[in-house]
Amino acid sequence: MAIRFLNSVTSTSSSFRVSCGELVVDDLWSVHHEVEMGVVRSGSITIETAIGVEQLNKGDIFFIAPNQKHRFDNNNNAYIEIMLLNLNDGANLTQQFIPNAIIKSIVGGNCTKFFSFKPGEDYYNNVSECFESAFRAEVDKPRGFYLLATGKFYELYYYLFESGKLEIYDIETQGKKDRALRRVTEYINENFCNLLTLDIIAEHTNLSRYYISHLFKELLNTTFINYLNELRLSRAALLLTTTDTPVIEIAGKSGFNNISNFNRAFKMYYGITPSKYRKSERSKAKV
Repeated sequence: MAIRFLNSVTSTSSSFRVSCGELVVDDLWSVHHEVEMGVVRSGSITIETAIGVEQLNKGDIFFIAPNQKHRFDNNNNAYIEIMLLNLNDGANLTQQFIPNAIIKSIVGGNCTKFFSFKPGEDYYNNVSECFESAFRAEVDKPRGFYLLATGKFYELYYYLFESGKLEIYDIETQGKKDRALRRVTEYINENFCNLLTLDIIAEHTNLSRYYISHLFKELLNTTFINYLNELRLSRAALLLTTTDTPVIEIAGKSGFNNISNFNRAFKMYYGITPSKYRKSERSKAKV
């Protein structure tokens, strides 16, 4: 989704490089380089991110980190006011806004990817007041607006961090997680046709089964079982379309311990049985 604004106002004198306005909602995916914060003024809307799906209602405030894929679904004539905050000019911002280490972490996505504040939650009133004041200062530009916006941006980010909603990940810790996940996925990718359990993977990677489960959830937004089944089903689909191997043998060669489990999993994933999938794909190849 290419985000469009109605009545958009872009700050020209602020190093924050803020754009404020009304969000025009469509249902296409969007990725942009700015921090996105918005408040639902009326109606309701659903936002989908890599983390999941969340419904936002009147008064809810949301935060989306830079470069995060997301999309909105306008459920009920939602009216949203939004601020896009460009943090790419780190050298200038360091002197006037946020420490450079924090800027680099946010721009690099080494932070909380998405969160929202609901009315009644701790710090909601503080965040709402800061957003409102900064937004109006940037849009209306009264005398000295830059001083007001600067102060409110400092205060706003204080509450985002103080609330625990926004966190900067330790780069060294995050690097360790990435390396650990790579060890796990490489082992699975090489052995997914064999018997695999979390205990087996833990033994071969010197990681605990609980840590492995956490890695899949945090970094891939899935589970070990889902990841493993997708690999096995992709292998099965390839064999179905490129060989004449009987379906029951393909099930075993793809890591499924019995034909019933294979048929059930395949139909859930592809929407049709393995036999129908083979027939359909081969018909397409002949066209």
